[in-house]
Amino acid sequence: MKKISKSTISDFILGIVLMLLALFAFLLSWGPLETLENGLYDLRANLRITSSKAPVAVIAIDEQSIANLGRWPWPRAHIASMVDLLQSYQVKVIGLDIIYSEKDINQGLIEVRNLITSIETDPAYTKGSDAVLTALKESEKKLDNDTILANAIAAGKNVVLPLFFVPGSPTGRTAADLPDYLRANSLSPTGADESFTARAIVPPIPEFAAGALGLGHINIFTDRDGTVRSEPLFINFEEQLFPSFALQLTLKYLNFDLKNVQLGQEITFGRKRIPVDENNRMLISFNEGIPYFSYFDVVNKKIAPDVFKDKIVIIAQSAAGLGAMQVTPAAVNVPPGTIIANIIENILNDDHIVRPDWAAILELIMILIFGLYVALVIPQLKAGISAIVSLVLLLAWMTTTFYLFAAYGYWIKALYPALVLLIGYIVIVSKRYLLTEKAKDRMEADSVETNKMLGLSFQGQGLLDMAFDKFRKCPVDDESVKELLYNLGLDFERKRMFNKAVAVYQHIAQAGTFKDIDERIKKLTTAGETMIFGLSGAKKEATVIMDNTEIKPTLGRYEIVKELGRGAMGTVFLGKDPRINREVAIKTLRYEEIDSEQIDEVKKRFFREAEAAGRLSHPNIVTIYDVGEDYDIAYLAMELLDGSDLAKYTKKENLLAVKEIIRIVSCVASALDYAHANGIVHRDIKPANIMVLNNGEVKVADFGIARVMATSKTQTGVVLGTPSYMSPEQIAGKKVDGRSDLFSLGVVLYELISGEKPFNGDSIATLMYNITTTAPQAIIELSPGIPEAMAPIVEKLLSKDVEARYQTGKLLADDLLACLN
Repeated sequence: MKKISKSTISDFILGIVLMLLALFAFLLSWGPLETLENGLYDLRANLRITSSKAPVAVIAIDEQSIANLGRWPWPRAHIASMVDLLQSYQVKVIGLDIIYSEKDINQGLIEVRNLITSIETDPAYTKGSDAVLTALKESEKKLDNDTILANAIAAGKNVVLPLFFVPGSPTGRTAADLPDYLRANSLSPTGADESFTARAIVPPIPEFAAGALGLGHINIFTDRDGTVRSEPLFINFEEQLFPSFALQLTLKYLNFDLKNVQLGQEITFGRKRIPVDENNRMLISFNEGIPYFSYFDVVNKKIAPDVFKDKIVIIAQSAAGLGAMQVTPAAVNVPPGTIIANIIENILNDDHIVRPDWAAILELIMILIFGLYVALVIPQLKAGISAIVSLVLLLAWMTTTFYLFAAYGYWIKALYPALVLLIGYIVIVSKRYLLTEKAKDRMEADSVETNKMLGLSFQGQGLLDMAFDKFRKCPVDDESVKELLYNLGLDFERKRMFNKAVAVYQHIAQAGTFKDIDERIKKLTTAGETMIFGLSGAKKEATVIMDNTEIKPTLGRYEIVKELGRGAMGTVFLGKDPRINREVAIKTLRYEEIDSEQIDEVKKRFFREAEAAGRLSHPNIVTIYDVGEDYDIAYLAMELLDGSDLAKYTKKENLLAVKEIIRIVSCVASALDYAHANGIVHRDIKPANIMVLNNGEVKVADFGIARVMATSKTQTGVVLGTPSYMSPEQIAGKKVDGRSDLFSLGVVLYELISGEKPFNGDSIATLMYNITTTAPQAIIELSPGIPEAMAPIVEKLLSKDVEARYQTGKLLADDLLACLN
């Protein structure tokens, strides 16, 4: 069972902690994150902005109107004249967004009233004062702005007036304590109510309220960041629910009264359904294009009456300093009248933003999913892949939430799941970086002398890149450091890493010239074209030694002296181990000549060969000293043999004596018996793989296609070997054992004795057919002078039936030696 690392466990814990923190923040609606979510809300809200088509218009008391009509506040008669004008334009509902909570204080009116009182009550004034009294009463009417406005409000029975509430805890009083005109414009809660509460009310004066079509509050509630995103459609005061100004205007426009309104998860009247939260708040979808007119232009009849006919018209302040401008998702410095108009437009056009019932469930599920992804998946992926996957997930989630908001008005809180994903990725990847790269950097931040010693140690081990990293931390203007770097550059040259050698020399050149680095830099820019190693397009005929240089190439720690030959898997070189001054044969495998898709498998095969052959220790088997990998080449260092293989002794004109053949084959049989006993099958016994040294020793070479039997590394159905020397079971692709090698040795023995191969064919297919089905010509017919005991040995070796062959190399060696004696 695979052991779980501490890092994986800590990553899992981190992911779970982040997920739990996000869940707590979500459930508690944590302020800072809610502010960020509101920012995303605003981005999405702007995607929903369309041109308004609602029957609503705003008449603004703007800077132009103030400049032309005088400082605010204007006489209430001015407002009355506007109300009269709009009523003449057949406006359906007028919303007067100005609170007149106190009677008008007019000193002239007070004096006129005092005079009227005196004339009517003081005998000194009574005689002959009728005409004066009449004139004064006419003046009183003209100066009584409150009466003028009250009459205008009552005349059309289509004016809705505002209320303002002071937020706070209820005072404990009941609806019975309220005036009739307030009770008439409120609802009694039907159950538990969580609407915003108020502790005080600022109503219009009773004279205005008595003639109004309805009353509604104009309170604006902002979110934590000071932005208006919602409207409380009801406020609870004295256990009565008072509608908002916008809702009251909409009700009257649609010919509904408050008694027609039903409260619940939605506020309904007629066919209208307004989605609200538990506080009876409605989210506002801000749009553009609401008709906006200057008060001055309208009162001077510059606007056609048809513009206002049968519409809701809101008279509201918009000049700087008259009212509090608000911030909305769509704009800043938005007058309250515009917000009211947008709310009316939303209700009339059923254009709502809503938190669906399933929104919170979806958000919780996504927090859990992304939390588990951070805890379980990201730690298992590489940084690049996890970045791509995380980015795709984040974009998919954000795109989904933006689309649902823009297309359907569904507000899904995107921030919390996104933060789990984003912060989780950053934390896990940063942790991985801090615990690895930063730790490594701290460990390498040593003194100059320590870096020199480490660099020399790495260089001695052939770890030149690591040595360069250490030397670069030393001051390059130090002559001793230059010398170290120069020697390192020479080592890079020996390993054919010319670009890295140039990098070293250029690093030295930063502190000025040194020895012959300038010439070497120039020479090395073209040196790769004359080098066989590491050159992508090198020809097989290319030489191993770089032209015009005294630097000998190396493989690992071995110096390359010359090329000895080429085999199926690579080139064989004469090398020298400088540590013990021993010459070795080095067999190489060049990756560049292998299909990129197969390179991993071929590399594994090469090192499995070394693993298998390196375990063999027998006087008749070539000794493997070392195996390694250097840059783009794998290599095998083995015993250097001074002799020749048996290939030249298979010609009729150059056959060996029978006794010598028997001696050689018996040595090979002994070597194979040892290898088979250690679980190794050669699979490619042929004359070219049997060496006879100058001192007479026999060596079996190239266990290049050997496999470890004990671990069942051989795969059934794979054909390996040289066709003329393959056993029938090899040709059939069956799983083979040591008896297959003995069949191949029988073919070699037959050829050494007779100078002919036992099986021939004009094609590979014919040859394989003959090996598997045809009996060879009797060896005694081709070589009648051999000992009689040799014929049955050869015949037994070449038996098609593996059970009829020699079962071990030892049995074969014994029979051969017996024949020799």
